[in-house]
Amino acid sequence: MAGIAAPTCGLPAAAAARGRRAPAVAALTPAVVRTLVRRRTIAMASPPPFLTSSQDSATKCEAPPALPTPIDQPATARKTRVVVLGSGWGAVSFIKNLDPAAFGENGAYELVLVSPRNYMLFTPLLPSAVGGVVSESSIVESIRTLMQGKFDFSVCVQGKYYEARATEIDPERRVLTCEVCAVRKSQGGSMGSQDHGEQDHTFQLPYDILLCSVGAVNATFGIKGVQEHCFFLKSMEDAQQLRRHISKTLEHAALPDISPENRKKKLSFVVVGGGPTGVEVAAELHDLIKEDVSRKFPSVAEDVSITLVDGTDSLLNSYHTEIQTYAGEVFRHNGISLRLGARVTEVQDGEVCVELKEGGRDSVSFGTCVWATGIAMHPLVALLKDRLPADVQTSCRGLLVDEHLRVRGSRGTIYCLGDAAVTGDTPATALPPTAQVARQEGQYLASLLSKNQLAVAEPAGTASEAADGTADADLVPLPAGTRPFGYTHLGSLAYLGDSKGAMDLPIKTPFLKTLRGYLGAQAWRTLETLLQVSPRTRWLVAHDWVRASVFGRNLSDI
Repeated sequence: MAGIAAPTCGLPAAAAARGRRAPAVAALTPAVVRTLVRRRTIAMASPPPFLTSSQDSATKCEAPPALPTPIDQPATARKTRVVVLGSGWGAVSFIKNLDPAAFGENGAYELVLVSPRNYMLFTPLLPSAVGGVVSESSIVESIRTLMQGKFDFSVCVQGKYYEARATEIDPERRVLTCEVCAVRKSQGGSMGSQDHGEQDHTFQLPYDILLCSVGAVNATFGIKGVQEHCFFLKSMEDAQQLRRHISKTLEHAALPDISPENRKKKLSFVVVGGGPTGVEVAAELHDLIKEDVSRKFPSVAEDVSITLVDGTDSLLNSYHTEIQTYAGEVFRHNGISLRLGARVTEVQDGEVCVELKEGGRDSVSFGTCVWATGIAMHPLVALLKDRLPADVQTSCRGLLVDEHLRVRGSRGTIYCLGDAAVTGDTPATALPPTAQVARQEGQYLASLLSKNQLAVAEPAGTASEAADGTADADLVPLPAGTRPFGYTHLGSLAYLGDSKGAMDLPIKTPFLKTLRGYLGAQAWRTLETLLQVSPRTRWLVAHDWVRASVFGRNLSDI
């Protein structure tokens, strides 16, 4: 092969070969040709990489070979797989506070997040999105963006995200069953209603440690007609649907062939629930009517009515009594009708049937009814609860956890946080299902796993262990002296409408227990902006406040 000239220094090999093609061909002696033919024959006889050697090798693939073990780890070392279910407050708080050294390329953990929703939604501002003050896109952030880290991408957390819905959890085998949501064309869209893309399928995902943060669902308490006749406000889809419905209702009420009686019926809004969500929905509706509908729909503004129905005697009954009284005064001053002490028994088409506290029955007519009464156990949580020992999982609201947020009866392999977790044996001792609680639980679990290299310690399963009870020991034990979870209440906020708000202060003095009025509204607006999950959403929300105050709210149905 000495007759083949090497490429000239600084020139590509192909260019050099083109310049010396004749000498190269001339150097192909019979011995060289026989060698090349023999090598090509051997290559053609061998199967391609990752394919079987059978006749249907074009369709069957073997698993790729395992990557070589890093030099600084023993050959038997394996990362502990941490799987997070959900993309809400608890899950996002967890991934944002992880230590990159523990969850990075050379860390002890492998991170996988599974959720059917590939974004985090800032739920406290959903009422503002319904009122057209903030845009829906301003209060969401991509999960993949959040998993990249903050600003130093060189030390970001290494993790995977799967857009799927967990349908089953097997705590014995430590395996998840996940369902993939197929891509479908919108019903009634310009492209028709036929399905396209891959069909629904399932896959299984093993885990070592599971963080269950799937949240909860809307509570209807088994009341007839709620699902059929009411709007909810727990997801982005709920907010979009309700906002578009309000826009359509206003436009239809302004048509010339609508009778005055029918117009008043269409423009009657009923909100069921006197908690923070229900109160803020009613407040945003009031501001929408007063500040925008009165200018853009002057012929129908006088026919709008807002009624709030609740079974208790006051609004915001989890807040300080000063705020409860003040909220009622603001609503009555703003013309919002309050039906307190009225328990809903049935929702019919255009009518809410209630049972009064003092006795008797009544009904409230509506054109639009918003149901904001609370939460119930997620179906996945209910399935997991049935697989755990019944003597330790006795709550009907979620999964009971210990002082370290480990699910009781899971042998230390499952943690639960957010609305799905029940932190006390009684409602009086359990923490409230709020975003503030979920955020602190996520921070705690991120610190717990980052500082301690937790791993599965498989039991030997011998007869002696079964006799002394060690076979039931935790599969993922915690180090001795591990600090339990502690919650610090940082106050509660609520917007009451007409540039008034309230803040239940975390530290109370004899002279100052709450912030009310204009200061309360400014505290609410400032904190709701600063608590956004990313700089992008923080800037967008601040921009939306200014835009709405200068140009008005979004009244379109887009």
